Amino acid sequence: MDKINRRNFLEKSGKGFVGGALLGSMFDLHLLQFTQEVDNPLAFYPNRDWEKVYRDQYHYDRSFTYICAPNDTHNCRLRAFVRNGIVVRIEQNYDATAVSDIYGNTIPPSWNPRGCSKGFTYVRRMYGPYRVKYPMIRKGWKEWADGGFPTDSKGVPDQKYFLRGEDSWIKINWDDISTYAAKGLLHVMKKYQGEQGAEKLKIQGYPEEMIEAMHGSGAQVLKIRPGMSIHGILRIQALKRFANMLALHDEEEAKKHHRDPYGARSWTNYDWHGDLPPGHPMVTGIQTHDDDHNNFRHARLFIMQGVNFVENKMSDAHWWIETMERGGKIVVIAPEYGPSAQKADYWIPVRPGTDPALQLGVTNVLFKEKLYDAPFVKRFTDMPLLVRMDTLKLLRASDIFKDYKNQELKGYSVQVQKIDPEARERWGDFVVWDSKSKKTVAVTREDVGKYIDEMKIDPALEGTFSVKDMKGRQIKVKSVFQLYKELCAEYDLDATHEITGSPKELIVRLARDLGSIRPAAVHTGEGVNHYFHCDLTTRGTFLWMALTGNIGKPGSGVGHWAGNYKFCVFDGLPKFNGEDPFNMNLDPNANGKDVKSKKYYKPENPAYWNYEDLPLIVQTQEGRKVFTGKTHMPTPTKVQWTANVNLLNNAKWAYNMAKNVDPKVEMIVVNEMEWTGSCEFADIVLPVECWAELTLPDMTASCSNPFLQAWKGGVKPIFDNRNDALIMAGVAAKLAELTGDQRYRDYFKFILEGKPEVYLQRVLDAGTTTDGYKIDELLKKDAAVLMMFRTYPRIPGWEQINESKPFYNKTGRIEFYREEDEFIEYGENLIVHREPVEATPYLPNVIVASHPAIRPHNYDLPQNHPGADERSVNNVKMPWRKVKQTRSFLWQQGYRFWCLTPKSRHTNHSSWAVTDWNFIWNNNFGDPYRADKRMPGVGEHQVQMNPDDAKELGINDGDYVYVDANPADRPYKGWKPNDPFYKVSRLMLRMKYNPAYPRGVTMIKHSAFMATPKSVKAHETREDGKAVSEDTGYQASFRYGSQQSITRGWLQPTMMTDSLVRKDVVGQHIGEGYEEDVNSPNTCPKETMVRITKAEDGGMDGKGLWDPVKTQLTPANENETMKKYLGGEFIEKGTSNG
Repeated sequence: MDKINRRNFLEKSGKGFVGGALLGSMFDLHLLQFTQEVDNPLAFYPNRDWEKVYRDQYHYDRSFTYICAPNDTHNCRLRAFVRNGIVVRIEQNYDATAVSDIYGNTIPPSWNPRGCSKGFTYVRRMYGPYRVKYPMIRKGWKEWADGGFPTDSKGVPDQKYFLRGEDSWIKINWDDISTYAAKGLLHVMKKYQGEQGAEKLKIQGYPEEMIEAMHGSGAQVLKIRPGMSIHGILRIQALKRFANMLALHDEEEAKKHHRDPYGARSWTNYDWHGDLPPGHPMVTGIQTHDDDHNNFRHARLFIMQGVNFVENKMSDAHWWIETMERGGKIVVIAPEYGPSAQKADYWIPVRPGTDPALQLGVTNVLFKEKLYDAPFVKRFTDMPLLVRMDTLKLLRASDIFKDYKNQELKGYSVQVQKIDPEARERWGDFVVWDSKSKKTVAVTREDVGKYIDEMKIDPALEGTFSVKDMKGRQIKVKSVFQLYKELCAEYDLDATHEITGSPKELIVRLARDLGSIRPAAVHTGEGVNHYFHCDLTTRGTFLWMALTGNIGKPGSGVGHWAGNYKFCVFDGLPKFNGEDPFNMNLDPNANGKDVKSKKYYKPENPAYWNYEDLPLIVQTQEGRKVFTGKTHMPTPTKVQWTANVNLLNNAKWAYNMAKNVDPKVEMIVVNEMEWTGSCEFADIVLPVECWAELTLPDMTASCSNPFLQAWKGGVKPIFDNRNDALIMAGVAAKLAELTGDQRYRDYFKFILEGKPEVYLQRVLDAGTTTDGYKIDELLKKDAAVLMMFRTYPRIPGWEQINESKPFYNKTGRIEFYREEDEFIEYGENLIVHREPVEATPYLPNVIVASHPAIRPHNYDLPQNHPGADERSVNNVKMPWRKVKQTRSFLWQQGYRFWCLTPKSRHTNHSSWAVTDWNFIWNNNFGDPYRADKRMPGVGEHQVQMNPDDAKELGINDGDYVYVDANPADRPYKGWKPNDPFYKVSRLMLRMKYNPAYPRGVTMIKHSAFMATPKSVKAHETREDGKAVSEDTGYQASFRYGSQQSITRGWLQPTMMTDSLVRKDVVGQHIGEGYEEDVNSPNTCPKETMVRITKAEDGGMDGKGLWDPVKTQLTPANENETMKKYLGGEFIEKGTSNG
């Protein structure tokens, strides 16, 4: 037999005669027989060392846990596995059985597992190509600083130093960068300090109200942004502490004018990111009335309105799935048939922005069929309170009872809640009509629940009454309930269906389910917040729940899940972020309760910066009117310092900010772990540690679960990264060096000395939810512990409903009537439906009602004024029959598609946007090989559209398209077609057919990385076409533009009042006016109407059809076989033999 070797075997194989006969001749088959009997072949098998490479691929040296802490509200503890000092993989930790509180309370193991695909791919961010590796300073800004910060007579520097987005960058060491940052701060604060600084700002054109709000402090033009700061009680809240410290610079000026010093402005989070449901504090006084996710499972009726739990609550989505498993009913209200709707018992489609009309239409059925819980409504809501029809104010006891004195409050209002005596007297006592005695009766804010029962009265819900005031005049009054009953009658089935597009039978079905199924809950999200009047929607959600008695009980209530950043659960935080810099406690053993705190920083909503660094001031026919309340008033922005947030990329109207607003800002500093669009347009970029690398311990918590988490990193940073807290401490030390004032350094003493646990322990000591925990023990535990809430799961309103305690508002009840002057003036004293301010085919912002208790003022503005300012305050009231005959000016110009911009499951506030795996998963065009070199990266962004709409426009599935919005100000004010920056900022992306979206509605996920001048240049000049900036390595998600090309900033008048009564964000005080992340504009609205036009063919290299379309298997391109399959025709019914 010929000797067989590899060469002649392959030669004969290639000739085609390797067959059974050939093999028989080539091999001596007896060699295949065992030479001996083997009982265990695996044990006998000779050498298996080669298997080691496979067995060891998951080998690790050690593991540790850390917290995945983006702004997704979950804060999952993950386990990282380390090999040779590098994290090689990340898994869920499964630690629920180890979680308890001080008293031994535990949680069920069903909290396991916790984590999502983003946490799984975090290692690819951590070691990815986009990490910021060392401190960087922009060349032009460095030259300005080195030249002594020269300016003209107005205090304005030459723009040659501020070529942001185009300038080159210089690597620099930590000591030098800290010096540059400190010198920049001192320069700006000195320049704008006192009367001389105010004069400069006046010359630069800032409104006098903004300048007055500075109180003469130059520190007030510094805007410090601790992004999502609950995710780093030490490292991120260190920025707010830094802002408080800067009051030291204002000390001498303050003494001169006999006032308190002012620190910097601290830019807020919960409102800015669009997470705040502004209707919640308007109804309950509390920031957000949300529960722990494990309360979901107790609901029997679970309603999702404008929220997609499948997409954005991944790690805890199983809780609402358990509602299904337990036999609960699921209802989804949304424009599109999305992932959550697929699992619903029924889906109610709704025209974008018309949720309040649906709420009022359903409520009308509740009223007509008497499906409401009258005892609950009487005991816990303001529905029985009487309203004066002459002034539209709540009737006060002092209005009608002679010599009436407000009753002394002795209960919860003084024992726990804190109300200023002057405010309590001004708020007064209220009046109900007693059905038993047929008389008016005074009630206080404490006469709720069992206490109203003890009064032995029966407050009337329905009725119009006449009472005599102290001057003997007859006043017509109605109960709040009566007003709503009359108003909702305007939203009958026909009108509600015409306004919303929701099927009549489903409107009735939902009302009847609400009236018969207990407990019920409704949860809203970012979808409803995308519209200008999101406060009306989030006020309206309480109507259903309160009328049916579904507040404060397990499985019931109102939740809101856009992002849910809430640091109120750490009410000991002021002992760190607000420690008094003029009265510091330098004893490392001091209890947190003994630390003196005083807030010298002033919170400010970045919404005003996003509104071209202005408040809402409108030149009306009646003159100049300021709609931003004094307590809300912003100051000019001259410095931005942000951490843990991609501010510019996430800003609505981003290109207008870069082009027209930020050129007035003199210093932009970004603390970042990866190079973002915000870094591209910054002056100083400081590289920070990632969560798994933290060299200092930290803590976090969430509002969607009861966990208190403490952790420290388990691997060393591989680049020249620093902890945010150490960065701020380093700059504080430089300020001390440059000014000679040791207090700057002392303010960060324990961080600089390597004892950060001192600050964390103080926060724990001073917190009602954390007192008794020890930071050292928490770090050793390597697992979560429970925040000490009253109930597990946490149920908002539990104390109010079960223990008859007043809510944190004026009346102590769930409030549906707003009597404040501003609400009456704007026509929103009752919950009404207003058409969106832009995303509507009808008259923008019109109030759809005719009720006489709604008396808006429109300042003699033209009804269809195209200006954004004017539209925002144009308060016109019309019945629906007239509204439907109107047309929006944008609709008439051909902007006829709504564009929804929801969250993506693969990104989080732009984090992970270009992490390779997530970049691929996040769209239908992901390709790791980038066969089509037009792709900006391994993935690219897309717009989803109903196929019939796209085909009418001549657009094929996969084509590139342009998406344009109102040309008056988008993508930025003053654009021209031949402007190079217009090419950068005009949105181009892929079209994707999606029949789940109704006609007229399109969708672009947000959180992608914006195109910048450098990424566009790279895309157009690199041989491979990648949109990666040459010097910074910044990767864009788009070839051109971003999802923010079609958005703009908005300011809502009802969210800027000085009169709203609400609880402070931390503590028990109930105050009025602005409060950070509570009574403040929600800057989420991205509502817009767009026009879509074809840009390029989707086929390879811009020729013909996108390849998947050619398969005839994609939506709206199906061949006959696919149509047959989709129609179920491949399924054959079997026959029975009996």
